Amino acid sequence: MKKFIQHALFWIAYWALLTFFEYFWLSNYIPTWPLSKMIARAIPAAFLYGLPHMALAYYITEVVLDKLFTRRRSALTITLFILLPYAAAICTVIFLARLFILPHIYEGIVTPQQAFFNAQKFFSIMIEAAFPAALLMAVKFVKTQLATKEREKNLIKEKLTAELQSLKNQLNPHFLFNTLNNIYALTRKKSDLAPEAVMKLSDLLSFILYEANQEQIPLSKEIQFLEDYIDIQKMRYSNGLTISFSKEVDHTGETIAPLLLLPLVENAFKHGASENHYDSFISLHLHIQAGKLSFEVKNSIETPATSTEGKGIGLANLKRQLEMLYKEQALTISKTDTIFTAHLFVNMDTYGKN
Repeated sequence: MKKFIQHALFWIAYWALLTFFEYFWLSNYIPTWPLSKMIARAIPAAFLYGLPHMALAYYITEVVLDKLFTRRRSALTITLFILLPYAAAICTVIFLARLFILPHIYEGIVTPQQAFFNAQKFFSIMIEAAFPAALLMAVKFVKTQLATKEREKNLIKEKLTAELQSLKNQLNPHFLFNTLNNIYALTRKKSDLAPEAVMKLSDLLSFILYEANQEQIPLSKEIQFLEDYIDIQKMRYSNGLTISFSKEVDHTGETIAPLLLLPLVENAFKHGASENHYDSFISLHLHIQAGKLSFEVKNSIETPATSTEGKGIGLANLKRQLEMLYKEQALTISKTDTIFTAHLFVNMDTYGKN
């Protein structure tokens, strides 16, 4: 229905334009007619002239474009399929003028010789016949291009969504495996903290099941998730590991992609605690102001070899997720002989604006 209305409005506007041209032509050839009579005669004449124009326009857009250009055709074939109907439309206009419009509507005052041996009139017939076809072709071409780009955009979005889900599916088992290892270590020690660790794990799994599948969550929930995860780790490394987590957050109502910060924390515990046989530390600092997030994670390492930049799925997945989710973001890694530092910057206002 919408398409029908658009086409109807187009042809009403086109016939109004033809009527104006006919009136202008009449004012030159029959200046003795009053204005009302000129308009009354120009309207039906313009309507009849417009019928072959309409037929040509729909033939070009619905037959030539759809049937010829979608298949391999020679240039000569395409030219003939366009030029022959175009010539037929012009001949039809001349036929209508000679047999009906000039003798009846215009009362025979203007002869065919006067009308069609006039170069200006004949040229205007050619332009008028081609104009609506050319305009509809241009509109259809633009719509086709926009539809193609929209399909490509949707396909890319679907691909990125599937890839992002795949990355999350890799991350969750990775996180779960590490956490279960921690609880297993507590049970091996027959630690009284094991039941509490199981309860913490229950909270973490609830977060993953019900929150992590959302596109964004409140920052306060992400922070709480990290704190619960750190609490479980503290139970395992009760001795020999110093952990600090400082936060400077101006607004916890900001939203963030879930599980975005976890890989950095996991990496710190994996390579800063489990691979360190001496006193070690993990320092986390979260700073958020005006939608800009800065998260720095430092952990001690025994030797440069124990730093595994780029190793495993955690940081690699994080880098890929950042690329897909945020336009303004950066993950930088640095290390010395004893300290591994990961720094994450995210402009949370640029989510989905890649």
